[in-house]
Amino acid sequence: MKFSAILNWVGCIFVGVGLSACASTSASVSSPEYLASPDKEASDEPKAIADPNEQFNRSVFDSNQKFNHSVLYPTAKAYNENVPQSVRDRIDAFTTNLNEPMVFANDVLQLRPAAAATTLGRFALNTTLGLGGLFDVAATQGMAKQSGDFGQTMYVWGYRDSSYLVLPIVGPTNVRDAIGTGVEFAAGIPAAALIPAKAATLASHVDLAGTVTSPLTNLSKAEDMETLEDSSLDFYSMLRSVTDQKRQAELQEALNTSALTSTPPPPDPNAIEPVMELVSSPTMLKSRQFTDVPKLPSARPRTVVIVGPPAPDKDAPAQ
Repeated sequence: MKFSAILNWVGCIFVGVGLSACASTSASVSSPEYLASPDKEASDEPKAIADPNEQFNRSVFDSNQKFNHSVLYPTAKAYNENVPQSVRDRIDAFTTNLNEPMVFANDVLQLRPAAAATTLGRFALNTTLGLGGLFDVAATQGMAKQSGDFGQTMYVWGYRDSSYLVLPIVGPTNVRDAIGTGVEFAAGIPAAALIPAKAATLASHVDLAGTVTSPLTNLSKAEDMETLEDSSLDFYSMLRSVTDQKRQAELQEALNTSALTSTPPPPDPNAIEPVMELVSSPTMLKSRQFTDVPKLPSARPRTVVIVGPPAPDKDAPAQ
């Protein structure tokens, strides 16, 4: 019975993840191409994307594309033609705001205080002045949306190498990010009282098309993916490269801004630091004449600085 319950729980997670994105559309969840790390030497040549199961991935990819052509693309076209852009923007802003607490939690786990503070401020400002997140007021105040998900958190904490993976319905991802999405979905079940909140957590991983559970979130971008497909000879390789580049930028941003992995800033070359200390010799001090310095009526000792060469000693023999 316990084993059956575990299987049911795992199945629920993957079904929820599966409903989070269209096939081959998860542009922000992808496999790292080159693994940037402060403790590794930088290389001009990026690492090839690890795809040991390419044959399996291509098979799943082809099945996903059939779903895209039969369901996603027609739905996206109808949505874009019948729903005004202003309404689509409000829907996108609303679902983005619902996901901000999850982004904040991951920014904290990644030890990125600046990103966490910005995310918290965005959520507070957009929830109040933005009418529950319908308007991105924070963006107009220079508070840009921050990255932050559990796959990124695992990357910061050392889970770097991860092979490319294409899942049914979910599309392009990798093993690490698939685990991260599952964890976020499981964490959102007890934390969220409404289905849209959980759907928004999952929808945060989708950039080029819409989701099934929240179909109005990113459908306006599905036509961009269709255009990309029409212009590529090998859409599988093209999408793998595009998703990886975007994901790498998010992973590198986390490394560069995390207190755990970032390097301290270099010293300012224009900073002025004392390099020597000038001290008068005993002979110089003895030969100085202080008769021209007025006495100051004060009980407190004062320091007098004499500028210029000392007065010549009349009694000293000529050199």
